[in-house]
Amino acid sequence: MTQLPKKVLLAEDDGFTRYMMGEIFHTLGFDFDVAKDGQECEDILRANPGAYGVVLMDIHMPRMSGVDATRTIRETASDPPKNIPIIAVTADSDYHDDEAIRETGMNGYLRKPIVATEVNDVIDRYCSAA
Repeated sequence: MTQLPKKVLLAEDDGFTRYMMGEIFHTLGFDFDVAKDGQECEDILRANPGAYGVVLMDIHMPRMSGVDATRTIRETASDPPKNIPIIAVTADSDYHDDEAIRETGMNGYLRKPIVATEVNDVIDRYCSAA
């Protein structure tokens, strides 16, 4: 099990998915915060630029999508959060492709429904240097 020095930020608009992901994070021992859309995610990162080791970002959200939020984060002048690992969390098969994900500015993806071992693996992969 990975112990992160920093928190996970989950950007997810669906209440059930937030609950299930929270249960997975608790089981894996990860400290985390939740943003209910891309704009809130961006705001949280801007207010706490060094607090998070990874963002798990839903693609389709109201107010600001995960793709738009990622592009805005990547255009930020300061690092962090400019280069924070951002992992798409989506059921949309259009984003279940490494090339499509790279084009969004994200680092990787997790398919919904989420599996705890996959969450642990992706956080291990992208936060090993955090």
